[in-house]
Amino acid sequence: MRVRIGRSDARGSVRVPGSKSYTIRAALCAGMAVGESVIAGALRSDDTAAVLDCLSRLGVGVREVDGTLRVRGGVLQCAGDPLWCRESGATFRFMAALAATMPGVTRLRCAPSLARRPMQPLLDALRRLGAAADFDVLTGTLVVRGERRRFGHAVIRGDVSSQFLSALLLTGPRYDDGLRIELSSPLVSERYAAMTIECMRRFGAEVVVSDGGYVYEAGGPYRPTRYVVEGDWSGAAAFLALGAACGEVAAVELHPDSLQADAAMIDLLERMGAVVECEAGQVTVCRSSLVACDARLSEAIDLLPVVCALGAVARGTTVLTGIARARDKESDRVAAMAEGLAHLGVPVDVTENEMQIRGGMAHGGEVSSAGDHRIAMAFGVIGAAVGDVVIDGAECVSKTYPSFWQTLSDLGVEVMPDE
Repeated sequence: MRVRIGRSDARGSVRVPGSKSYTIRAALCAGMAVGESVIAGALRSDDTAAVLDCLSRLGVGVREVDGTLRVRGGVLQCAGDPLWCRESGATFRFMAALAATMPGVTRLRCAPSLARRPMQPLLDALRRLGAAADFDVLTGTLVVRGERRRFGHAVIRGDVSSQFLSALLLTGPRYDDGLRIELSSPLVSERYAAMTIECMRRFGAEVVVSDGGYVYEAGGPYRPTRYVVEGDWSGAAAFLALGAACGEVAAVELHPDSLQADAAMIDLLERMGAVVECEAGQVTVCRSSLVACDARLSEAIDLLPVVCALGAVARGTTVLTGIARARDKESDRVAAMAEGLAHLGVPVDVTENEMQIRGGMAHGGEVSSAGDHRIAMAFGVIGAAVGDVVIDGAECVSKTYPSFWQTLSDLGVEVMPDE
C-alpha cells in the first residue's frame, strides 16, 4: 500500500488508542490470574491480537463484551501447535518466559523481522531457571521445555532490552516461594520495567526493588481485577508532532505524569519551541517556528523516528544521541530514517550512536516505511509539513495503530492512495 501525503493544515482532536505496552502486560497478568478479569480501553492492533491469540491457545478464555476484553485465566496448558507471535517483540519474549514455567514443550514462532532482534540474554536466564530453550533464528522458531519450580533465581543483562527483565518479572507469581532477578549490567528503559511492576501490582503482585535486583516474594497467584488501559504515548507522539509542525492538535486520554517512556515527548516539543498545553487527560500542541535541539533518546528510543521528522522541518541541526538500540527494532530505524530523509532533501550524518539532522530543507519525494509502523507515521508528519511525500508500505501501521491514516485524514491532512 502506498499513500501520498499533501501539505496540510492539521486541526482537531484525536482520542488516542490504549497503550500497547500496558495492554500486553495486562493481558498476561489476567491470563495467569485465577478467574475473570476485565480490561477496558485495550488497544486493538496486530501486536495485541498476537498476545491474545497466544493466550487463547494456552487455554485462557478471551472474549470482547461491550468494547471491553474479558479474560478468564488460571490453569495453563501447552499448545500442540506453535504459538504465532507475529512481529510483537513483547509477546514473543513474555510468552517465552511464561512457557518456561509450564510443564511440557511449547513452540513459539515469530516473523523474520523479529527473529533477528536480540533474544540470547533471555534464553540464558530461562536456562538458569531450569528450562530448556532452543532458538532457530533462520525459521524464527523457539522451543521451550518448561517446568514448575517453587523458587527461581536468575541473573540477566539489563543493557540490551528491558523486555527481558519484564518477561521474567511477569512470571513471578508462577513461583510459589518467589523469584529473584539480578542484573549483570545497568538497565536501559527503566520506565518500561516500572510499567511492568505497576501493572503487576494492579493484579495483586508486589515486586520489591533494591540495589541487589528485583524480588517477587511468595504471595500467591495473580488476582483477577478490572483494569483500565491508559492512552498510548507512543501512538500519540506522531499527532503531537503534527500539531507542532502543521496546526493545532489535541490528544485526549493522555496523562503527562504517565510512566510510559514516550511521555518525554512533551519535553522534546517544548525544547524545540512548540506551544504545549497540558490539562487533565489532554495534551494540546500548536504550530510554532520549530528550532533544533540536542536530545538523548536512550530511555525513549521509540521516539527516534518522530523526533527525526521534527528535526527535518526545524531550523538548525538536531543532534540525537543514545540511538544505537533503534537499530534492533522492527527495522534498523537509524538507517531507515537516514535513507528516507535523504530522499526528501534532508542532510543527515550518522555514527553508531548519533544522528545529526540539518533541518529546514525538506521537500517532497518517495520514501519506504521499511515495514516499520513508527517510520511510516514519522514520514506522514513530514508529508503534512512539506507536501507531496509518497510512503511505500504504509499498511504497516496496523501493527499498533490500524486507523492511523484515517485519523490523520480526519485532522485535515491530505491522505491519498498512490497507485
